[in-house]
Amino acid sequence: MSEFLSHHRWLYTEVGSGSNVEDGLVALSWQDAFIRHIMTINDHPSDKSSQAKGIIHFYRLNYPTILLGPKDTRLKALPEGIAYLNKQGYATHLRAHGGLAVVSDPGIINVSFISNLKEFPLSIDEGYEQMIQWLKEALSTLGLNVESYEVPDSYCPGTYDIVIQQQKIGGIAQRRFKDGVAVAAYISVIGNQKERSEIIRQFYQTSEADSQYPNVNPDVMANINDFLAQSISVEKFKQLLLNTVQQQTKLTHLPNPDQGLEALYQKMYQKTLDRNYHLPINK
Repeated sequence: MSEFLSHHRWLYTEVGSGSNVEDGLVALSWQDAFIRHIMTINDHPSDKSSQAKGIIHFYRLNYPTILLGPKDTRLKALPEGIAYLNKQGYATHLRAHGGLAVVSDPGIINVSFISNLKEFPLSIDEGYEQMIQWLKEALSTLGLNVESYEVPDSYCPGTYDIVIQQQKIGGIAQRRFKDGVAVAAYISVIGNQKERSEIIRQFYQTSEADSQYPNVNPDVMANINDFLAQSISVEKFKQLLLNTVQQQTKLTHLPNPDQGLEALYQKMYQKTLDRNYHLPINK
């Protein structure tokens, strides 16, 4: 049992999921709003016994999308790289967290937990480790053993890559604002992972990437279903993650946004648009 999970009452939402080209911007904006909102919903000075609240945010982008990282903006031939991605049918958006490009499509689920550091302090490494622990617990029920280490020739490699049988199935990024933290993972459940990797490999070649960027090898990445005799849908995997939480603590739907949260989202959405405006994206 995870002390971190059981310490919180979790509110979950799938806001930002959809099939429109702009849904990636919407999902990223909600995540930024939740990092700020988490401090408001934990403001209960008169109730010392109240359980801390956390938010679990799932989103799926049914319109194939490449979420670029801040480091990608320094690519020598980025406009040509983005034009290549758009020609392949991918929307392209710039995210504020993470370092490099990742793929999102109907076979990939994005999940984050958002918590208040005053309620449960987490160092940066501990934030990543909590996500790995959650995934370990969930996937162990399918007989899968999750490890975590960098797979350098994957796309968006990092110290806390999500690995099964020496193949990367996902990655983790983290974003902080004051006492709010969001630890976000993408997890490849089903689909053509070699094709995803090849798209990113070609994007970096077209963008004239130097040795600071990964030389992506499609053979080092996989889907969860590649290790299962009986396949699991993205929806069932999402439910598996929720069941893991529900076995340890309270879990409920996040209520519809109130006026304050909606206003916060609109502010974050404008910031997301501003961040993306100067890039040659989807033009």
